[in-house]
Parts: sequence; structure tokens; C-alpha cells
Amino acid sequence: MRSALLIAAVVTCIVSSGATVRADGLSQAENSRLLRGETVVRFQSLARGAQRYVGGLAYAIVDAPIDDLAPLLDDVNAWKRILPKTRSARRIGVVDGDPLVAMTHGTAFVEASYTMRVHREDYAVRFWMDRRRTHDIEDAWGFLRAEPMPDGRTLITYGVLIDMGPGLIRDLFEESVRRLALSVPDRVRAFVLERKGLVHPPQ
Repeated sequence: MRSALLIAAVVTCIVSSGATVRADGLSQAENSRLLRGETVVRFQSLARGAQRYVGGLAYAIVDAPIDDLAPLLDDVNAWKRILPKTRSARRIGVVDGDPLVAMTHGTAFVEASYTMRVHREDYAVRFWMDRRRTHDIEDAWGFLRAEPMPDGRTLITYGVLIDMGPGLIRDLFEESVRRLALSVPDRVRAFVLERKGLVHPPQ
């Protein structure tokens, strides 16, 4: 709950209006970049006592109707493709109807495992780390939301905050983890294009 309150303080509500899309809190120039097909990223860092969260918000428009993206919200196999450096993702249980998903991210040199609880709400999912289970990071919380645009495209909004915990791993990898985490909207867009046979999958 504590991490949920932290990220709630920085989450920006996204709304569609008329023939354009508007992300509250973004400048006119940033909204113009969105409509041109660019990704807009807002970095955030939050500290409270020994806890330090990094992450932020990322926005992108996907050239596909929202119903084409909806299956991604429940497909754990797809999460392996759209979440960066994911070595494994598998359902291990259910709590009050919410799936528990065991995740492992990393490379040949370093990896982190933890369990996320995932809650689906229409065209959005919220996720947070289950701290009662074994975890190699201190905490994580976030959401992925898809919203239809009047022109048939879909606005993707991704927010995440991660506390890697104190020590060398944070010192060495915190910034790269932040950048990778906020690449999710780009990876969703590439995944959709890949399914259309237009691009190769992201690595």
C-alpha cells in the first residue's frame, strides 16, 4: 500500500478529447510529439527514509485499435516480450481473483526474481510486488493502461516505480533499470507491428 500511495502522487490521468489526444500534465509540445508517433517519458525519483524509488511515466500511441491490444493485458507469454530483460514469467497462483506471476529479469551477469500481483480493470492492469514472497528487489509498483483514440489508434500509458534496495546493485544498475522499465510502451508498439509482420521483435 505504501508504494501504491507513492506512485499515486505522480501518476498523470490520460484523457482523449476530440480528434486529438491529450495527456494531462504534458506540454503542448509533448502532446504534439505523441501525435507524431514519438514516445514521451517523464522520469521520477522518490525517496522516503531508506526507501528510494525510481521510474516514472511513459506515453506512446500504437497504430492499432484497442481490442488488438486488450489480449496483451492477460497474456503472460506476451509479457515476456514486452517487459525488458525478462528471462521468465509464469502464473503461480491467484489471490482474490488476481493472478500471481513469478518474474525473473536479468542478463548472464545479474538477475532479479520476485512475484507480482496483477489486477485487471477493463483496459488497464495494475501490478505490485508481493513482499511476502522471496524477492531480490525491495519493492515495485505500476500500471499499464490502453485508451482508444478517435482515429482508431490506442494511447498506451505505463507507470512504474522500483526500489532496488541499498547496495552495489542499486549503485551500478539503477539508472539502466529505470530506462529499460520505461521502454515498455515502445516494446508494446514493436510487438504489435511484429504481429503485423512489419518489424522484428525487440531484444
